[in-house]
Amino acid sequence: MEFHLEHPLSHHNFNEDETNDETLPLSHFFVEFQHMPSSHYFHSLKSSAFLLSNRNNSISSIIQYSRKFNDPSLTYLAVNYLDRFLSSEDMPQSKPWILKLISLSCVSLSAKMRKPDISVHDLPVEGEIFDSQMIERMENVILGALKWRMRSVTPFSFFAFFISLFDLKEDPLVVLKHSLTSQATDLTFTLQHDIKFLEFKPSVIAGATLLFVASELCPLQFPCFSNRICQCTYVNKDELMECYKAIQERDIVEENEGSNETEVNVLDQQFSSCEESDKSITITASSPKRRKTSTRPC
Repeated sequence: MEFHLEHPLSHHNFNEDETNDETLPLSHFFVEFQHMPSSHYFHSLKSSAFLLSNRNNSISSIIQYSRKFNDPSLTYLAVNYLDRFLSSEDMPQSKPWILKLISLSCVSLSAKMRKPDISVHDLPVEGEIFDSQMIERMENVILGALKWRMRSVTPFSFFAFFISLFDLKEDPLVVLKHSLTSQATDLTFTLQHDIKFLEFKPSVIAGATLLFVASELCPLQFPCFSNRICQCTYVNKDELMECYKAIQERDIVEENEGSNETEVNVLDQQFSSCEESDKSITITASSPKRRKTSTRPC
């Protein structure tokens, strides 16, 4: 049976009605800390450019190795394994090839979880020095370090629960529900690369990403959504708002970078136009494109 990121601790398939059951993921809240990197890992990465570079290189290797499978969830799970493993072991400093072997082994384990029929021979290892025995030995090391907790609890495990708090049940609100989940999923994939979000629990990231997306898709109903998530018994409100603000700040930085690029392009156009004509031409820089918002009540 294929492993689902949304329901990692379950052993059967879920239909739409079951995923809306508010009692479904409560066990995830109690065990999510077991599926996170150790507490010192974030601070170590933050204070060491070398360790941060090693992590970035390892993630690049994971993306390269997992590209063949065309499954972002597989890549996400592999990076989850990587962070948890590196947080429990001393990161190798003198042997870069070990990091590649670790990355490849994380992809192999993730592939086996996502698609049980996958074998180590299906991995794209052309040009590498690793054989199947080396990969399998490293897999066993990683499994031991992670205490065989491979059915990771991730932010995806909490989306259905938080979406159910929004009370979106009737058409055309079902479409909005899927839009919220889809955009929150895309955002969560990108946040994994930013070490700032390693210190937040998966449930906090899930709630914060849904709030951020809801603020753009449903600005009129955002206060209602925010209150319902913040009042959830299992979520620390302060941590939730801290994560939400971190996402906002990240979005502002990306928006400013986009604005700077636009302004440069505009200035180039102005300069070229002035060379061709003596007339003064004014071009107003447009703001970067953002997700379309809807004022339709949610």
